[in-house]
Order: sequence, then structure tokens, then C-alpha cells
Amino acid sequence: MAVSFYTQSRKEIAPIWIRIREGSIDAKARTLISVQQDRLVKSKVVLHRITTGEPEHKNILRQKNDFLNVVQIQLDALRREVQSALNKRDGTELIDSKWIKNIVQPTENINLLSANIDAFLDYKKPLVKTNTYRTYTNLKTLINRFEKENSTLLVSGINLKFRDKFLKYLNDNGYSNSTTILYIRILTTILKHAKKRGVKVSDDIDNFKDDLKNKKTLNVYLTLDEIKRIFELKDLTPKESIARDWLVISCNTAQRVGDLLKYDKKDIKLDILTVQQTKNENSFPIRIPLLPQVKDILKKYVGNFPPQLHPNPQVSYVYYNRLIKQVCRKAEINDEVKTLTYQKNNIKEDEVSKVIIKKKWEVVSSHIGRRSFATNYYGKMPTALIQAITGHKTESSFLLYIDRDREVDIENLSAMMLKISKQ
Repeated sequence: MAVSFYTQSRKEIAPIWIRIREGSIDAKARTLISVQQDRLVKSKVVLHRITTGEPEHKNILRQKNDFLNVVQIQLDALRREVQSALNKRDGTELIDSKWIKNIVQPTENINLLSANIDAFLDYKKPLVKTNTYRTYTNLKTLINRFEKENSTLLVSGINLKFRDKFLKYLNDNGYSNSTTILYIRILTTILKHAKKRGVKVSDDIDNFKDDLKNKKTLNVYLTLDEIKRIFELKDLTPKESIARDWLVISCNTAQRVGDLLKYDKKDIKLDILTVQQTKNENSFPIRIPLLPQVKDILKKYVGNFPPQLHPNPQVSYVYYNRLIKQVCRKAEINDEVKTLTYQKNNIKEDEVSKVIIKKKWEVVSSHIGRRSFATNYYGKMPTALIQAITGHKTESSFLLYIDRDREVDIENLSAMMLKISKQ
């Protein structure tokens, strides 16, 4: 019998399907293996060609090829397993999609982490708020990415060793300390939910939250002069140029990166951008006057905001974090700033903070735009107007209070911001 592999999804990362054909038999089932959909050709995994180019780009291709080699090994093993089952079957067995699925997806995935995350999501969806559920699905997306770059995860293998590896993965990809702690806590809850459903879990889950603390930070921001220098910067790669434009927009509009990268030109009327913050979705929309730098960037893209750095929003956030560091390095944002590093205290078996000095570009992250806006305008205009733009969580009731005078406030705000930006 002919055994072949193919993809049928149009998504960038697609699940691989297996198909058995012979005479009247034509059975297929989805496997647990995924691959970039253009990398599977005639049942074979096609590696990226590594030609001349920048060392960083070549390293990325080598890493992708390492993963593709693993996929090919998995497909070869699966082919042998299916062929063996075909050879051992008796004449009464019906070869159909169910028969194949029992081989490529044994025990209906009950021991797979991904299946248990899905079960948790189904259970929680009617019980939690939209934003909470969105956070759960964000973790699912991260776990899926982690699996694609490593291997399929079983619930029984989610132990302290995995926790530490996943923490490092999140830190390496630019996630903040508070976000990594949140995801680990959610993962612990998912595992306890699986345990209640009879799935075998590691005894380590009771210790997953040990040593996890929200770390203190020292706030760093970009001055108006530094933002101007970044805005005027030349000799950037196309991706760096897009990230630079988003950074400048961020410094002028004060929104979280999750809202920033969703800006749409249809939300602009009379040079006012209206934003419904994801984190405060039940509050009033935020209305932001567009300053000259933002208007110039919009002209550059023929009235649109800059394009996304990646089709997947979570990946786009990671790219943005990496690229704005490179942009600020090229803009010579080299002022020395204080930041915190954490070291192991062997006596107390805990982490202790230590103030160190770094160049500002080294500590730039996606939140710096929001922080820069608040810091640059603080003390130069009424704090209430700044808070009307940042929409900070603790100020939701204040936004309701000022709703009656919003039109007057937006005019005052626009004039003040324009004057300050030209100083």
C-alpha cells in the first residue's frame, strides 16, 4: 500500500496528514506533526537553501533546518509504524480513517498537553471574562510554538525541568517577568484540571510557583530628543524601519503593544485616533490626537499604519521587542541608565536584585513607548489629561467621570501636546 504525507491547511504552520491508498482503499488522518506548509513536497521535507548572506540570517535558516530534520525523522518513524501495522493486520480489519487515526493519534490524545489545554479552554470559556479567556488562548499559542521548535509535550513530562526550560524560552523571547509568572500559574491550573480528569501529572506541579516573584523594575523612557533622533534615523533594514515607525507611534500614543499593533486607519477621524483598549474593554474608548510625527508616518504608508512584522500577533510582539533594540542601538541611544539584574542567593535560596548600569538601548522593550509618553508630558499638562490617554486600569472610574466634557478635553489636549512636542 502507498503511504504518503501532505498538508491541506493554508496556515503558515500546518498539521501533516497521512494517507493510505491501494485499490478501493483511500484512508487518511491528521498526525500530531506540523510543518511550514511549503516545506513538505511529495511526502518529503524540503530544507531551506543556505546561500551567501548575513551571518544572523544564515543562523536562522540553520535553526529552521534543524527543526525540519526532526520533522523528517518523525515522518520516517511514523511511516515505519504504519507499514508494520499494515503487515501485521488480519484479513478482517477494515483499513479506513479510524484505523489510521488509532495509530497516529493513540488513546485519543488524552495524555497530550495540547489536548488538555483544549479541554481546559472548553471548560473555562463560559465561566470567565473575554480578556481572561484570551490570556488562556495566548498561552496555548505559545505552547504550540514551543512544541514546534522542540517536540510534542506529554502531560506527564511537564515537571520542574520543563518549567525552567519554558521560563527561559519566554525570557529569551522578550516576555516580561510578570507575564512569564502569569503563564506559569495558568499552566499549573491547567495541569491540576487535567489531574481531576484522571490524567497522570507530575508531582512537581505543587512546586511550580516556588521561587517565582514579580521583580522590581527601574523605569526607563525615551526623551523627546531621543524620539526625534529615532524618527529621523536612516540606513535601517525594511523590518527595522517598520519597527522604528511603530516605536515612534507608540511614544506619541501611549498604548500597550497589544493595542498598538491593532491600530487601523478606519479608526481615525479628523486627526483623532480612537482606541478601545483590550485590557479595559468595558471602559470608554480612548481618543488620541495625532501629532506631526505620527501624521508623517501615516503619509509614508499612504494613509495607513505600518504593516505587521508577522501574521501571528504573538510572534509580531517578539519581533517588535527585538527590532526596537536594534533601532535604538543604531540611533546611538547610549545614555547610561540604571537597571536591575537578579542573582541567586545561595544562603536564602532566593533571587536578590542588584542595580547595574547599561546603555539605554539595551533595556528598551515594547512598554517604553507608553512610559515615555507619560513621563515626557507629566508636569507639563494636567495629569488627568495624560491619564485620559493612557487609560490606566486604576483610572477607569475617572474616564467615566470626565465623559461629559470629553470634547472640550480633547481640544485642550491636542493643543498642549502639539506645543510640547515642538519644544
